[in-house]
Amino acid sequence: MTPDVLCCQEIRVRPQDDDAIAAMTAAVPGYDCHFSLANDARNARYRGGRAYGVATWIRSELGAHQEPIEWDREGRLVASIVPTLRLVVVSLYGVNGTSRPYFDPVDGRPDGTRHDWKQRFNRQLAATAAAWRARGLRLVLIGDWNISRERIDAVPRLRTWGPHAQARAQLNDRIMPALDLVDVFRARHPTTRAYTWFNRWATSLDAARVDYALVSRELADAVTRAEIGPRPARDAISDHAPVWITLEARALRRGRP
Repeated sequence: MTPDVLCCQEIRVRPQDDDAIAAMTAAVPGYDCHFSLANDARNARYRGGRAYGVATWIRSELGAHQEPIEWDREGRLVASIVPTLRLVVVSLYGVNGTSRPYFDPVDGRPDGTRHDWKQRFNRQLAATAAAWRARGLRLVLIGDWNISRERIDAVPRLRTWGPHAQARAQLNDRIMPALDLVDVFRARHPTTRAYTWFNRWATSLDAARVDYALVSRELADAVTRAEIGPRPARDAISDHAPVWITLEARALRRGRP
C-alpha cells in the first residue's frame, strides 16, 4: 500500500538547483510536492549549500496547500494543510545543537551557539503550531527532532550534558504539554526499545530514537499504527530508519466541522 503522505528530511537540494527541483516535484505522479530548502549562506554552508531541506509528497486528491513559514531559513520545516480534514502535516528536521557559532542570517553577526539556536528554533516552531491550533487545525509533526525523549530512547546512554538536557526538557515539559501533543509510537509501545538513528561506524550498538510523530491529542485515537522500520544497512544512503503512522480515515473525518 502506498502512503497518502510521504515526508523526507535532509534532501540536500539548493534553491538554485532548478533541474533537481523539477525532478523532485515530478517524481511521484498523482502527488503534490511541498518543500522548503536552505537559503542561509551563513549557517547552511555544508556540501556547498546543499544542507538540510525537507519535502512532503501528498496525494493531490487531498487538496492540500503549503503554508509558508517565513522565519525558517534553513529548510527545516514544510507545512501541508488539508482544509477538508482540519489537518496540518509538518515534515521537520530539528536543529542538531552544537557549540559552533550561529550567525544572524541578516547582519551576519554571531548570535550564540547552535545549542542556543536549537532552543530558539523550537520556541518558534511551538509558536507557529499554536497559531495553527488557534485556527482550528489539528497537528501531525513528524520527522527528525534531534532529541531523544527518554532513557529508553537511547543506547548505550542518553546524552545528559547541559544543552541536551535543556532541549529535552523544553520539548517534554513545555512544548508538548502546551500544544497537548502525543508521541504516538511511545503511547502504543510504552516499553519497546527501538531506534531510528544508528552510528554506522560504532563497534557496538550506538543508537537513538530521534525521529517520531507528535500529534494533537484529539487525533491520538485515530492512529491505528505507529512503527519504526528496520535498521539501515551500513552502506545505505541514510543512517536513519523510516518511521510511519496510520490514521484511520473515518476517525480522522469525524473531526471535520
